Parts: sequence; structure tokens; C-alpha cells
Amino acid sequence: MAKKTPAIASVTAALIAASVSSPAFSQAPDKTESFLPDEIIVTSSKREERLQDVAISLSAFDDDFLENAGVNSLTELQDYTPSLSIKTGTGSRATAIRIRGIGSPGSNSGIDPSVGVFIDGVYQSRAGMSLVDLVDVERVEVLRGPQGTLYGKNTAAGAISIFTHKPSMEQEGELALTYANDDRKEIRGMLNTPLGNSGHAMRTTAYLVNGDGLHTNSYTGEDVNNVNKWGAKTRVLLDLDSAGELLMTLDYSKEDTNCCALAVIDYDGLSPLNVPLTNTPSAALQAELGLNASGNPVLFYTAFEDSEGFSPPDADPFGDERWFDGEYYNKVDVGGVAAEWNLALPNKDALTFIGSWRNYKSDSAFDGDFTAYQLSNTTTDVELDQYSLELRVASPGGKAFDYVGGLYAYHSNFDSLGTFALEQPLVENIAITPTFPLSRLFPQGTVNIDTNQYQTTSYAAYGQLVWNIDSKFKPALGLRYTFEEKKRIGSQITTPTSLVDLAPIAGPDIFFDNQRSDSAISPSLNLRYFVNDDVMAYASASRGFKSGGFNQRRENIGSDGEFGEETATSFELGVKGPFFNSAVYYVDYDDFQTQTFDGANFKVTNAGSLESYGAEFEVMYPVKDNLIVGTALGYNKASYADFKNAPCTIEASFYDYYVTQGNDRGSPGVNANCTTDLTGEPLDNAPEWTASSFAYFNKDLTKALELSVLLHHSYTDRFFLEQTLDPRLVNDHVNLVDLNVTLANEQKCWEASVWGKNLLDEGYYAAGFVIPAASGYAGVVAPDMKYGATLRLRY
Repeated sequence: MAKKTPAIASVTAALIAASVSSPAFSQAPDKTESFLPDEIIVTSSKREERLQDVAISLSAFDDDFLENAGVNSLTELQDYTPSLSIKTGTGSRATAIRIRGIGSPGSNSGIDPSVGVFIDGVYQSRAGMSLVDLVDVERVEVLRGPQGTLYGKNTAAGAISIFTHKPSMEQEGELALTYANDDRKEIRGMLNTPLGNSGHAMRTTAYLVNGDGLHTNSYTGEDVNNVNKWGAKTRVLLDLDSAGELLMTLDYSKEDTNCCALAVIDYDGLSPLNVPLTNTPSAALQAELGLNASGNPVLFYTAFEDSEGFSPPDADPFGDERWFDGEYYNKVDVGGVAAEWNLALPNKDALTFIGSWRNYKSDSAFDGDFTAYQLSNTTTDVELDQYSLELRVASPGGKAFDYVGGLYAYHSNFDSLGTFALEQPLVENIAITPTFPLSRLFPQGTVNIDTNQYQTTSYAAYGQLVWNIDSKFKPALGLRYTFEEKKRIGSQITTPTSLVDLAPIAGPDIFFDNQRSDSAISPSLNLRYFVNDDVMAYASASRGFKSGGFNQRRENIGSDGEFGEETATSFELGVKGPFFNSAVYYVDYDDFQTQTFDGANFKVTNAGSLESYGAEFEVMYPVKDNLIVGTALGYNKASYADFKNAPCTIEASFYDYYVTQGNDRGSPGVNANCTTDLTGEPLDNAPEWTASSFAYFNKDLTKALELSVLLHHSYTDRFFLEQTLDPRLVNDHVNLVDLNVTLANEQKCWEASVWGKNLLDEGYYAAGFVIPAASGYAGVVAPDMKYGATLRLRY
């Protein structure tokens, strides 16, 4: 379901051929060396190490690469990273971050993410908190596989660490101005100021992004899906002499948009409540099933194109128009303060303390049926306050035994208020019997209000010991113990009062006061063998952990929506060299947490077990003194090892209800609970193949003028968009081509770039859904072709 280009990843193949056939270089040229993995220093093991010395499948990007590639957000970074997927949904709060096919959407407040995101060492407990602009970033590290030992809870699939520049003793500043199509305007700036000769310094950054709506609502004539966000960050570094250094950070970001109006992929389809948007294919199935003993159709339905007197427009998901009557808005506020204290102990160990407070607010709404028919609307208003403390000590390295150990504490209060409204035309069309519509119970429609107050408290102790047996063999053992307690006080209230249990839309008033606790031991073992100074081979085993919780949505009477913890166990083999990284892996997930939708009900369950195995390969190589090429390939096979009670597709639920069970009245959404066995089937949103390739060229045009060109190509294999593996929700393979051409003076005091992204204008989906209650399919359309110019000034 994408606008297609040829499937052959020709750019990837060409760059692989170039890198393999080129002669070896003992040292990268100055103007391209920052692209090479051997030159990047990372802290994925809580100490500074070369990227090539770390026994983790890890991609790292420094500031030069991010700037040359024009990457200003995490979502753009996925195009350069094997096995990484970052997709938004009906708002930034609903973002799902996946590594190796594993992740959890943020649309349900009760589910924690499976990929942990850290900004300057501070954990961001909701995916929507991390979608601020990447301004003044020093580097980004993407760690694939469970990272429970050093990074803690909610890193069962991996972790992403973002590090911004610290204040320095150099007076400097930078201003970047961008103008792009859709009248998109971007301003980013940085000012670094030493505070006298004291060793203190302050660094302030800010950004502003504003752009027109990408689509027009043909029902109202208004533009939708615009961009409007800004943020600022100040970091102050204090030199405390013998007492070390203190780094304080204050930041705030705000977003206020009329996003994210989804595209309808197809209005036709069956409705679990027998209220389809159109008569196709319900009319044909009604005729096939015939009449029951009472003389009424077995499949009794009312289509909205009949009851409302007009049909929907032709579905054109990649067009410029949307068609809906509800309200869309996405308002986000993220901010906080942090303090990091670093002290060199007398034995040269490094002592680090990080304390933080973060506040996150999200207020969002969307049209629940994604159309201009009056069916349903949904709103969610959340506010999170989180507090975290970490104290760790790390040896300086280079001794027989190197170590890192620490204590961690986390506490959060997360309030969530959601509404799910069914409008009067919908309840008029829903028939309990052919002569008794739901409007008899709810003449004006109904609103279900879910209120949840989640409180999470977590404590952990961790450590890792490296035994440097000799210069070649360096085994390491790590262990983390985590205790986490969750409390939930909440309610599900339907207005007007309902005595009938019709989850998730209505039901009797329910009040919750729940508590659960989880504890986990997360060990890790890795064996590193240095063949020589440039080549290292490793084997590792690790475990990740994500605690259980409570569903935000209404479930049937008798269920409190509780689900259990999730664990992941990983085994990995890898080889790293001066220009390449490679790894093969196998990950086993027990009690994987998943949000299911059977056409009528939203539930959170533990899906038995699943497995993910594959390989990743990255190479960057200097072909000539001014040309470097790189390729990252990922193969990932993610499938359910045990998921016997998975939800059915809509079509399968109809067959089960009317044919297998032989029902001659009613609807599958109210009276049936169709399940299927997905054991051995692939996960949704988990492409098997991903590839990313680039060629970076740099040349001095004159003594004072320099030209650089970055050509990038990425490929993503086809995959299912939705858990039931509905064949109507499949994303075809995608080829993306980006180009950035930059002119700069020799001192880089100024740079002028022209750039384009998705130059093939590929149409594809970031997410896909069955339209709830009604019929058809909807999706989040990924960005189309973008182009613009950027001017960057420095002093």
C-alpha cells in the first residue's frame, strides 16, 4: 500500500561494491574522518570508549554527521540506523519506538515503552517526551538489544542515548536558518559564553519551527497537519576545583498543532457493530447469509452512506485532502531541570551523580472514525511528573579489573484523562435488535470517561566488572537488581449512565484501586577478544525487563485491565573493525506486552512469547581522499513463538460468528470474541530487511571555498501495519533518496546548503489501523518529498 518505485536497492548495492573493491587506507582523510566509527567515542558502557571497543550492536552519530545529513529529529535518524523504527500515530503521544521489530505504542497510558530514551543521562519515561528537536547535539547512540544491566527498566528492546554539548571555555555562537516547501521556516541557535576566567561557562540553545498544514480538510476547507513548535535549553557548568564540576540544565519545549489527521485508505469493509460506512461488502454478505427464522436478515446492518444520505469521497490516502468532521489537536509541553556532578576521586575513579525532575503534558484529540460522518471522537489529556536519582562510580580503565557500579531511584506521578464519545448518528444506527437501536438507551449518544492516576516507584542497584586478562581477552560480567511498584487509582464512567456492559464504549461505573510490584535480576555477560589493535570479536548474553501495569481503556466487567511483566533474553555474536561493525543475534521475549483491538475492544495482554533473530552489518570506508561511502544492512525475523489467543481480522470474526458458530442475528463486535493462533506468524511493523547507504564527497573549490555533497538512500522491506496481519494493511517496500549539497568557507564561519528528502516522492505509511466500530482502514501517511535551503552562521 505505497506508491511504488523499483524494489532493487541499487544505491545500496553500488555503495557496497565501491567499499569492497576499493584499496585499503591506513588512515581516513581529515575532512571525512568524523564519519568513521573508529573516530567516535561513546559512553554506552557508562565510561568513555571507542565505538569499536564496545561489545554491543551499536550505531553512533556525531554532530558532524547529523549536520551534514540534515537530521534534526529522532524520527529522521531511523533512516540511517538498521533495525530502528520511530513512527507517530494520532499525535506525538502515540509515538512507537521499535528496535529489531519490538516496541510499544504510546497511545495507551498504562503501557511503558520497550525502548528506553535518555537525554544527557536522564531517562524519558514516555516516547513523546523525546521528540524535541536535536539542537546542538554532540552525538546519538542507538543500542540494539536488551540493555537492562546498565540502563535499567523499559530497555527490553534497546536504548537510545542523546548527548548535547556541554558548555566550554570558548566564546562561540551559531545560527541556522531554514526555509522549505509548505512554507516551513526553521530557526536554530546556540550561544556559548565563558563566565570570566573562573572555569565556569554557560551554553544556551533554542529552536523555532513553523509550517503550513500539509493537507486540506475538504469537509471544512481548513488546512490541517501543520507544524508549530519551539524550545530552549540552558546548561551551566561550574568548576568546583577539588570538588569536581557541576553541570546544571534547564529546558522547555512546546508544540501546538492541528495534527494528526489520518488518511482513509479504504472506506469499504465490514463493521463489527454492523454500522459500515458503505454498503460494500456488507450488502453482498447480507444476501449470501439470507434471512433468519424471524424473517429478518441474518446480517442486519445500516450503512452511513444510506442513513446520512451521502457517500464518502474516493479514498486517496496520498493526496492533499482529508475528509473529517471531528477536531484534531496535539498540544505538548516538556521541560525540567537536571544536575550532574562529576568528581575525580583520589584513586582516579570517577564519581557521578545525576538528579532530575521532568514534567510532560500532552493534550490531544482526534476524530475517532477519521471521516466526516458523525460517529465518534476521542481525547486524551495526560500530565507526568518524574523524579530520578543516579549515583555511580567508574574506574579509570587500563587496570587488571575495570568496574562501574551504581544506585538508581525513580518516582513518577502520571495522570491520564481520556474520553471516548459515540455521537447520536452512530447510536441510532447500532441495532441491538432490528427494532431496538442503541439510541433507545442513549438518545443523544454516549461518552465514556477514563480517569487514571498512575504512581510508579522504582529502585535499582547495578554493577559491571571487566577482567582484562591480557591485551586480547577481556570478559565482563554485569548484574542489576530492580524493584518496581505501581499503583493505579482510576475510574470508568459513562454518561449517561449505562447498565449494559458494552466495553470499551459504555458500561456501569467502575472504580479501581490497584497495586502491583515486580522485581527482576538483569544479568549480562560479554567476552571480548582483540585480534589486534583494530579488530575485536565479541560474544554476549543479556536480559532486559519491563514491569507490568494497568490498561487505560475500559474493559468488560470483572477485568481490572492488569497485565504482567515482560522480559527479554538476548544472545549476540559480533566483529568490529576499523571501518565496519557486524553482529548476529537471537532474542527471546517472554510475556510480551501488546495492545490488541478486535474491531470493538481495546485490550492489553501478555502475548505468550516471541522471538527475534537476525544480523546487522555496517561499513564506512574512505574510497578516495575526499570520498567516503557507508552502508548499514539489517535483517530481522521477528515472529510469535506462542500467541494462541490473538485477535482475528474483521473478516475472520464475521466468518467465525455467522458461519462457524451459526448465529442468525446480532453482531460480532458485541456477542463474539474471535481469537486465532498467531504462533509462528510475523510481528506487525517489523520489516525483515532494512538498508541505509550514503556517499559523502568533499572538495576544495578554491582556497577559501569548500563543496560537500551527501547522497543517501534507505530501503525498508514490506511489512504488516497491524497486529491481526490484515492483508489490507500492508506497507510495501520503500526506497527513500535524500541529497544535501553544501558550500562553506574554509573556516566554516558560514555554510549554505540546498537539500531534498524523499526525492522519489515515495508514498508510504507510518502506521495503519482498522477504523474502530465502523468499517474500512486508515493510516498515518509518512512525509512526502521535502526540499529547502539552510544558511548556517558561526563565530
